[in-house]
Amino acid sequence: MLAKKILAIIPARAGSKGLPNKNIKICAGKPLVQWTIEASLESKLVSKTLVTTDSIQVQEIARSCGAWTPFLRKESLSQDNSSITDVIKDALQWCEKEKEYFDYVMLLEPTSPLRSSDHIDNAIQNYFRVKRTDKDILISVKEIENTILWALGSNSETGYMYPLFGFDTDNPRRQDLPKCYLPNGCIFLAPISSFDGFYTDKVIPYLMDEKSSVDIDNQVDFNLAAGLLLR
Repeated sequence: MLAKKILAIIPARAGSKGLPNKNIKICAGKPLVQWTIEASLESKLVSKTLVTTDSIQVQEIARSCGAWTPFLRKESLSQDNSSITDVIKDALQWCEKEKEYFDYVMLLEPTSPLRSSDHIDNAIQNYFRVKRTDKDILISVKEIENTILWALGSNSETGYMYPLFGFDTDNPRRQDLPKCYLPNGCIFLAPISSFDGFYTDKVIPYLMDEKSSVDIDNQVDFNLAAGLLLR
């Protein structure tokens, strides 16, 4: 077992423009947020699971599952443009005030219902196996087509196109391009002592497959996730 204490934070606000009430919408027989809560609670390495929400309905679901949800998030941190870093800092400040201390914080977005407790534990084990500094951060990713490196941008002043990533498009050999990865939104892990967001110059990747990386933003994503969860 790890000697370090890890706090998993699940942010699940009431509002959502892309898919209204998505966190409490029934997905494959459960409210969407419940899939992530259960995955966190079933982890062998997460010390405590905190759900931060401005929704009484989400709070009731979290408590019925056995998660920790001791406060309702303030309205100013529950807007469409609210920073997830600020949401996490708010939860960490609450923990410190209540003398609940942890070494690491893990962000688990409820829009990734196919991320399992095994993924969580494997990511944590991988992090501690390869981390080199006290500021290293882990982010889960999926591999994407490296042809994105041929992407062109448009100069609004000249009207001409230009290579966004500076690769030689005169010799477009796919096999010469480096592999490309995209954060999939499933797992983020960082030390609390230096926490100021997850995107730094010391990011350790945790590679996940395409199926487990489904991220729900709209009804099409929701239907896909529900179908995969029912298989």
